[in-house]
Amino acid sequence: MKELSFREFVECRQAENLRLIDVRESDEFAAVHVRGAELFPLSEIRAGELPAEDERVIAVICRSGGRSAMAAQIFEAAGFKECINVAGGTLAAVEAGEEHVERG
Repeated sequence: MKELSFREFVECRQAENLRLIDVRESDEFAAVHVRGAELFPLSEIRAGELPAEDERVIAVICRSGGRSAMAAQIFEAAGFKECINVAGGTLAAVEAGEEHVERG
């Protein structure tokens, strides 16, 4: 599993056409999330539900990086292409500036 800081993720997101999956719960996502992120809670992933795979590499984010690291490992074990853990998570996104996030 590859790991990028939030700033590194922002720098390569468009160029590499990364798909961002937020693995927090729906209430956390509704409060604040990175623009363009898809919600797919870790609780569902642990229950065996996985997002449909497409051609994009998946970047996984949570609040600070712990849950996303677990989800990335599950995705890779399930045969997904390379997965990237966004270290620092949504907290780092908020710190990077409001232009990176949407609030509920």
